[in-house]
Amino acid sequence: MTGSPRLFMVVDDEETICHSIALFLEDEGYRVLTADSMEGAMEIIKANPVSGAVVDIRLPGKDGNALMLEAVKIKPDMKFVVHTGSADYTPSEEIKAIGITHDKVLIKPVADLNLILDALT
Repeated sequence: MTGSPRLFMVVDDEETICHSIALFLEDEGYRVLTADSMEGAMEIIKANPVSGAVVDIRLPGKDGNALMLEAVKIKPDMKFVVHTGSADYTPSEEIKAIGITHDKVLIKPVADLNLILDALT
């Protein structure tokens, strides 16, 4: 990587999951910010050059789908990886339209965190 490392965000209300993914991404040379809600994530997105996010669907308040739809209004090129415990999660057409394909949906727990990194980069 040249210049400063890319900035990713991890959004999950489960602190241990959020922390472990963030540490993995940092170990891979990326800068990482974390949030536990859509509201917190939107503050980060508005104030920082976030290029991608790992997003849990079940968040307190508004869900991860709402977060992704709002985030692309501010940062149209932002990439997302859905990281959810809902094995039956299927992206809506609106979510598919912002780039969430089958390979961007990962079911918790992800045994190989490289899958998250591959989906973000």
